[in-house]
Amino acid sequence: METNEKKYAWYALGAVLGLVALFFVGLEVNNWWSAKEETAQRKETYQQTLATLRQACRYADSVGIDTSRYAAVTGEDADRLTTRLADLMLELRYGKKSSQLAFDGLKKKEKVDSSAVQAAAEREVETAGFSPASLQGANQLAPYNQLVSEYNRLRRRPETASLTDSLRLVRQTLNFYRYINRFDLEKFVVVNIPAAELNVFDQTGKRLLPMRVIVGRADKQTPLMATYITGIIAYPYWNVPESIALNEMLPKMQRDLSFIYNQNLQVLDAKNQEVDPEEIDWQSLSETNFPYRIRQASGCDNSLGLLKFDLANPLAIYLHDTNSRDLFTATSDHWRSHGCVRVQKPVELANLVLGKPVFDASFMNKCLIDQKPKPLTIPKQVPVFITYNIADVDASGKLRFYKDVYAMNKKAL
Repeated sequence: METNEKKYAWYALGAVLGLVALFFVGLEVNNWWSAKEETAQRKETYQQTLATLRQACRYADSVGIDTSRYAAVTGEDADRLTTRLADLMLELRYGKKSSQLAFDGLKKKEKVDSSAVQAAAEREVETAGFSPASLQGANQLAPYNQLVSEYNRLRRRPETASLTDSLRLVRQTLNFYRYINRFDLEKFVVVNIPAAELNVFDQTGKRLLPMRVIVGRADKQTPLMATYITGIIAYPYWNVPESIALNEMLPKMQRDLSFIYNQNLQVLDAKNQEVDPEEIDWQSLSETNFPYRIRQASGCDNSLGLLKFDLANPLAIYLHDTNSRDLFTATSDHWRSHGCVRVQKPVELANLVLGKPVFDASFMNKCLIDQKPKPLTIPKQVPVFITYNIADVDASGKLRFYKDVYAMNKKAL
C-alpha cells in the first residue's frame, strides 16, 4: 500500500514538474514571439520614418535647402530619424538666421514654435507621408514662391560652375524669406543692398512701396541688421559722426571757416552749447584734441533732408531723406553713403509708417527756414530688414542677379 502511495506521489510530482516546465517553455515561446513582433514593429516604424524623412528631403531640396545634413545615418533608430525630420521641418518653416547680421533687434520678437514643429513631424511619421501643408501656412510670401519657381527652372539647366554659384545665391535669398516667417508681420521694410532698393511688403509679400535707395560705399558698408523704425523726425539735425567730423571736416574748417557757414554747420561744446567758430583756435585742434562736436542745422540743405527714420540699433544707422535727391536718377552709383540709407520716397514712406497722410506732396518743396526738429510718434513699430540678396525676383517676378558690391559672394549669409 505504501509502495503505491509513493508511486502516486512520484507521479504527481512528475506531473507538477512537467506543468512547471511547460509553463516556462510557453513563457519563453511567448517572449520570443513578442520579441519577434516588437522587432518587426520597430523595423516597420523605422522604414515608415525613413520614407517620410526622404519625402521631406525631396521637398526641401526643391525649395533650396541643403539636405545632406538631414540624411539618415547608418545605425540610427526611428526616434533619431524623427528628430532629423523635425529639424528639417524647422528650417523649412523658419529658415536660418544670417551669420552676417551686425545687429539683431528683433530676436525678442521671434516666434519659433519648435514644440509644434516636433509634434507635426511625429504626425507626419504616423500618417507615413510628408506634406508641405504640415508647415502651418509657412512661406506664403509672393517673392518666395516666385523665387522657388525660378530656382527649379535653373536646376533643369545643364550643370556648370556658374550655374552652381547662381543656385547657391538663390538658396541664400530663399533662406532669407523663410527667416521672415519667424515674425508676425503686418507690414515690413526690406532694404536690399546689392539692388540698392527698398520695398515695403505686406504679410502676403505684396509690394506696397518700392523705391531706390543710396547705401554705404564699399569702404563704408551699410551693416546688415534686423531692426525696426522707432520714430520719425521732421526737419532733423544731422549730428555729424565723429569720424566724419575729424577726418573730413576738420581739415576743411582749418583751411577756411567759410566751410562752416556754407554747410550750415554748428559747433557744440561738451555742454551741448553752440560756440562761435570765430572764437575757436582752429590750428590748435587735431584728431586727438577736438573738444567739440559738429551738427548741421535743419533745413533743405541738411544732409538728412527733411525726414529721418530712426532705427533701433547701436551703430548710428538710420533711413533718411537727402539734399541730393537727383542722385537717385542722375547716376547708377547708389553705393556712396557713409553707411546710412537715403530713401527716394521719404514722404510716402513716412505716411505709410504713420498710417495716415501726415505729409502732402508739397512738403518736400516748401523748404521752411528756422525749423526745429519735430519728432513724430508712430502708431506701431515697423520691422526693417537690411539684407544682402545678390539674387532675387523683381516686381514682375523676374529673377535678377545684382552686383556683389561688398564682395560678399563667397561668404555664408
